[in-house]
Amino acid sequence: MSRRLALLLTLVAAPTFAAEPERPRLVVLVVFDQMRGDYLEKWKPLFGSEGFVRMQTEGAWFTNCHYQYAYTVTGPGHASMLTGCGPDVHGIIGNTWYDRASGAVVNCSESDRYGRVPPLPKDLPKDEVKEEVKAKEATEKKDPDAEEEKKDDPEKKAPAPKKANGTPDRLLAPTFADALKSATGGKGKAIGLSFKDRSAVLPVGPKADGAYWLDSTDGLIVTSTYFRDTAHPWVAELNKSRIADRWFEKDWSRFVPDLDYVRYSGPDDVAGEGRGSRQGRTFPHRTDGGLKRPGKAYYEALYNSPYGNDFLLELVKTAIVAEKLGQHDVPDLLAVSFSSNDIVGHTWGPDSQEVLDVTLRSDRLMADFLRFLDETVGKGKYLICLTADHGICPIPEVSAKRGLEAKRLSATQVRVAADEYLRSVYDEPGSKTRWIENATGPWWYLNHKLIESRGLKVADVADTLAGFLGKVDGVQRAFTRADLEVEMDPYDDIGHRVKKSYHPDRCGDVAVVLKPYWFDGNPKFGTGTTHGSPYAYDTHVPLLVFGPNVKPGVRKDEVVPATIASIFAKALGIAPPAKAEYSVPEGLFRD
Repeated sequence: MSRRLALLLTLVAAPTFAAEPERPRLVVLVVFDQMRGDYLEKWKPLFGSEGFVRMQTEGAWFTNCHYQYAYTVTGPGHASMLTGCGPDVHGIIGNTWYDRASGAVVNCSESDRYGRVPPLPKDLPKDEVKEEVKAKEATEKKDPDAEEEKKDDPEKKAPAPKKANGTPDRLLAPTFADALKSATGGKGKAIGLSFKDRSAVLPVGPKADGAYWLDSTDGLIVTSTYFRDTAHPWVAELNKSRIADRWFEKDWSRFVPDLDYVRYSGPDDVAGEGRGSRQGRTFPHRTDGGLKRPGKAYYEALYNSPYGNDFLLELVKTAIVAEKLGQHDVPDLLAVSFSSNDIVGHTWGPDSQEVLDVTLRSDRLMADFLRFLDETVGKGKYLICLTADHGICPIPEVSAKRGLEAKRLSATQVRVAADEYLRSVYDEPGSKTRWIENATGPWWYLNHKLIESRGLKVADVADTLAGFLGKVDGVQRAFTRADLEVEMDPYDDIGHRVKKSYHPDRCGDVAVVLKPYWFDGNPKFGTGTTHGSPYAYDTHVPLLVFGPNVKPGVRKDEVVPATIASIFAKALGIAPPAKAEYSVPEGLFRD
């Protein structure tokens, strides 16, 4: 047989395989807390070319990404992204909720079973306020109704809880970190970093190699004994350098001085805006917390400024280098959540110059981060999914000027009225019985022991309570457990979202959804805004997917942030987390 014929037969007989796609060595979850989905579109002309725009053009930009549940707050958002499921499965129904077994409100990511690492010093110096700040505060108006409202609220009378520290104990679903550990025999590293403990802990879950956040008590980067008994050496070095003190007395001024901020956001001084941690309502904002030297009020001001994100980026870069993330024979996971956008939005609102400014600075930060990853991990060797944990409602005063019905509603006052109503139905006149055991977030928990002692049914009392709450001005709808445990009308969008927020072991007997542009707050003296509704301004978040084998382009198909767990799994060629419900968007990756 001739050589040419033998070669031909070999080629014909040999099976053909598609080229194996290059796998990233590092997958990175980037969260900008409270970054609403419309920000990246309406402010795109103001961004540079190397940050968000690079990801929007070289990666996939999903413009129709929404959370599928109703109670849109930080804990559920961060728990959903890398478990691939919602609160009805992973169990993180809020940042806090009432635990009937202990009779206390519990935090989604904290427990007093664990200690702080490093331990909190016993003798912390007290914050020393500057004399001019003291003089100014002495003349400022106080809220005359604040103390009265505290007296009416049974939760405010409860003793202070023990100091709790970060843990994923209450997370009921495995995360992508669990899947990575399983696929790599435990070799792939998983690290979570944020300013908030829940934002560092929940994405990476129980098998993380590290989860760190900043403790504003003393400005140290900390973890808990759940994860480690001592901090990583690179964390200890950063703490020794007092890195969080770097921005003390560095005023926050506008990032782009010659930009017409009014055109792209609104006036600088707007009714309803807050003042932060002694930062003032208008630019420039001081970042010393009014203190003579760094202390708790300063660290809260750092958090409530773009400098909190700058601090976190320094921590992130140090972690990547020290842990050699993306430079091993197996892939690694890094979850980063930039928290400062959230508190800035809470204080000054989504239409403020402050939110525009922190978003412009976030673009600059992402350009810096992408360059750093290019240099340390290598272009084409990492994949990023960028999203947010929720959006934000406009400040009511701003909405009202637009002709919308928008108000703050005191949940404390509604609770007092609801208890009085239940007493009028089920008790003798003059009774002080508490029929409502607790109300946390949208969930109202009835006093089951009392109800059973009266020979009543919890479901009947829940119906009575829901009927009352549904008629309160500002309430859109009230749902009982019975409502949520049956098949929903397919066109009932709010009902489906509340059902997706419902976990039977943790939720209350009644859930309340307020009207659009309404939220819990002091109606007379409240400032700022919040989130936690099923409306688009709270559910709509960005989703950018950037990395090897990703088909670039704008995508209009509806997706949820929980799909990130499956995207990461697909990119690495491993199985997604065990309870993941959402598949990879069709056509995201090149074949």
